[in-house]
Amino acid sequence: MRLLTDERLLRRIEWTNIGLLVAATLGAWLFFSYTIAFGVLLGGAIATASFQILKWQLRRAFQSAGNVPRKGGLFVTYYLRFLITLFIIFAVIYYGWANPIALLAGLSLVVLSIAAVGAHEFLLMQVRKGGR
Repeated sequence: MRLLTDERLLRRIEWTNIGLLVAATLGAWLFFSYTIAFGVLLGGAIATASFQILKWQLRRAFQSAGNVPRKGGLFVTYYLRFLITLFIIFAVIYYGWANPIALLAGLSLVVLSIAAVGAHEFLLMQVRKGGR
C-alpha cells in the first residue's frame, strides 16, 4: 500500500468521478425517471467539464518550475471559467432543461469523487502509519 503520486491521484479522482456519474445516472433512471437521470447526467457533465478546464488552466499556469504565473491572468481565467459554469447552470435551470435537484446531485459528484479518493488515501496513510 503506497501513496499515489499527484498524476495518479488525479487520474483516480477522474475515474472515480466517471464511475459515480455512471452509477448515479443509472440509479436515477432505474429508481426515478429518465428526466431525473438526465438532470444527474447533465449536472455531472457540467461539473466534470469545469474540473477538466480547471486542471488544464492550472497545468498551463504552473507547467514550468521557474516561471511563476501572474496573479491577474490566473485569477481572470479562473473566474471566467467559474462565471461561464454559473451561466450554463443558470440557463439549464431557467429554461427547465433538467430537474434542479437532479442537476445539483450531478454537480456534487466531482466533490464526492475528491472526498472519496481523499478518504481512501487517508485510510492508507493511517494503515501505513500503524504498520511502522
